[in-house]
Amino acid sequence: MTIEAFEHIAKTLRPRLVKLCRRFLATRQLPEDAEDMVQDTLFRLWQMRGQLDNYQSPEALAVTIAKNVCIDHLRKQHMALMPLESDEAEDSQHADQSLITHDTQTQIQAALEHLPATQRRMLMMRSEGMTINEISTICNTTQQSTRTMISSARRLMLELLRKGGQQ
Repeated sequence: MTIEAFEHIAKTLRPRLVKLCRRFLATRQLPEDAEDMVQDTLFRLWQMRGQLDNYQSPEALAVTIAKNVCIDHLRKQHMALMPLESDEAEDSQHADQSLITHDTQTQIQAALEHLPATQRRMLMMRSEGMTINEISTICNTTQQSTRTMISSARRLMLELLRKGGQQ
């Protein structure tokens, strides 16, 4: 990938990534932190510039990287704020919450794997903040078809999650 092509991608993606990071970080961070997260995202994308042609959607990759950068940032802050010594009740409650969170993530991942590939892909793009128009353009479908597939994916996910919770 040429430097000019990368610069074009970066200029196009920056506003969307800033919006995503601000929404992801919400009120927990300063607005400048979102800019830092985007800068880190673009730096990581730059490091991968030789491989970007192998990706069907560099935009989706950039969104995924941005989310991971935000998560890493929040985890580091959470770890810095955790007390070194806490009582056993708090530790037990934290462990229980971690198990519930892990179990929920496992159920969601299992349900996602049961979705047809196209529905899973569209649902993931939508969850990354992409618009129906963007998704339909990338997937070469009509907007109505995209809406229908995402709706079907959500219904199937809900059904699979309900079944998983009853086992």
